[in-house]
Amino acid sequence: MCAMFNNSLANSLFGSRNSIWSGSFLSASNLGDLGLMKSGVYTKMLKSYYEKVGNDKETKTESSSSSSTSSSNTSSTWDDVRKRYITPEVTVDPKAVEAEKALSNIKSASQNLSKDASALANMDFDGSSRDEIYDAVKKMADSYNAVVDGAKKSSLPSSITKSVSWMIDDTKSNTKQLERMGITIGEDNKIKIDKDKFAQANFSDIKDFFGGTGSFADRNAQRANGFVKSASNQMMMNIGKSFYSSSGVLS
Repeated sequence: MCAMFNNSLANSLFGSRNSIWSGSFLSASNLGDLGLMKSGVYTKMLKSYYEKVGNDKETKTESSSSSSTSSSNTSSTWDDVRKRYITPEVTVDPKAVEAEKALSNIKSASQNLSKDASALANMDFDGSSRDEIYDAVKKMADSYNAVVDGAKKSSLPSSITKSVSWMIDDTKSNTKQLERMGITIGEDNKIKIDKDKFAQANFSDIKDFFGGTGSFADRNAQRANGFVKSASNQMMMNIGKSFYSSSGVLS
């Protein structure tokens, strides 16, 4: 068995006598290869091969990196285009913010005045105590004063400030009637109530002035409703201006 293996190995390396010149290690072609190995040609070929493989890997890496960078640049460029032409640029205008706040305040104050003035106009004066009537009048007066304060903002549209001014003028036209009930108008156009004088005032004067349709309270309730609508409409208009220009294009 061992002898057969050795013969097989010897034949593969050195060839048999019949094949020594046609394919064994010592054949003509293999002897030529041996000569190339001795001269160093194979070594040079191997070095050249591995250098090429290394260069190919570097080229692929650089290509991948370049592709990634290109993709990143393309993405960055697209983001710039999208931000500039597609996504509306949002800027905060301090004057617009102030105007919005003023409108919101006057709207809230007017809603309170409408509610409190309407409650006073529809109050059952005959079935209420003088303290209950005073509390209702005081509540309306506080709401009224809040509207007067809110209308002092210069950022409000003139339609609202003029309407509030007309309300103040109506109040001033009733100065004598108000004073008989202990109610005065200050230089700031706010109304103040003297509780003691109010308690001593004629009940009929109070009822006729504040109660029922067309009364001072009812007129203020109606005016307040108008203030609320005007403020709401202006706020909606401001929102539209923020998104669309006169040509209907997003701005």
